[in-house]
Amino acid sequence: MLVGKRMTRDPKTVGPEDPLTRAADLMQKFRINHLPVVEEGGKLVGILSDTDLRNASLTSNHLSGLGELQVPDRKVREVMKTEVWSLTPEDSVEDALLIIQRKKFGALPVLSGGRLVGIITKLDLINTFIDVLDIDGVGLRVEVVLPRTLGRFEELLATVRELGVEMRSCLITPEMKGADRMVVLLRLDTVNGPMVRGALRAKKFEVLDPAADSF
Repeated sequence: MLVGKRMTRDPKTVGPEDPLTRAADLMQKFRINHLPVVEEGGKLVGILSDTDLRNASLTSNHLSGLGELQVPDRKVREVMKTEVWSLTPEDSVEDALLIIQRKKFGALPVLSGGRLVGIITKLDLINTFIDVLDIDGVGLRVEVVLPRTLGRFEELLATVRELGVEMRSCLITPEMKGADRMVVLLRLDTVNGPMVRGALRAKKFEVLDPAADSF
């Protein structure tokens, strides 16, 4: 899956000479945590986060009469991050996930031809994998341990088809690092766990027994 399919297009932006008060107003109004900083023509020159705003308030010791932090009257360029990692619409969502996880970013700007065309955030990635795994709804979650062979996996899929149950998603992972077996996680469009597990075990499949199969 490509970043261009899952990114937020035409994100809200600020300019480097904008006051921090404008950035704070945009974040509050649109409930966002990151603002790409662009010059005329859409050239990306930095990124500003809600954490940057909080840090600016703390270091400036701006407090209201109620003790609330106030954004100081400074320019975006004074606070923004200028070393910005970015992606293109043709990069994979997996790449975005790895960069965000390893670098502890909250979002990544997306550039095409050097111009800002979108932003992909942690929330965008969470929504992506909710959609891919199709877990937004009632159904059945079944885990089956298989040898790492294609034949047995095909038998598993054939058994599910014979039950007349729709498979909503299928995820395969190693049983453990270096193991010669794999765990297949099936999400099925049914709530009849005993029927499904019974049919699989009748075909000699090793079905794990979680505390609850429904999701």
